Amino acid sequence: MGVTFHECEIQKSRRRRQCTWCAIAIEIGEPYRAYSWRDGGMFGRVQMHPECYAAMLDVATEEGGWFEWSVGDFHRGCGCASGDCECGDFRNENSKRS
Repeated sequence: MGVTFHECEIQKSRRRRQCTWCAIAIEIGEPYRAYSWRDGGMFGRVQMHPECYAAMLDVATEEGGWFEWSVGDFHRGCGCASGDCECGDFRNENSKRS
């Protein structure tokens, strides 16, 4: 089981970065959520759009609190696997990848 630490909410990004959830760019001036994690000897930093962070929390709850994913596995703001959206939350305007 991993440990999450240094969780924060950023009001305006100072640089362009990639969302760890949907792989779409978080543009300069856009808000985002971030946290770091550690699992044994592994360490990582996660940065997400606020709606992607909310979707990740929903999926984590469904999975019992801890699960793994790769960048771009999910649509922006949606917890359905990329390409298999069943909830209707995915919007075509968000399909552009960075």
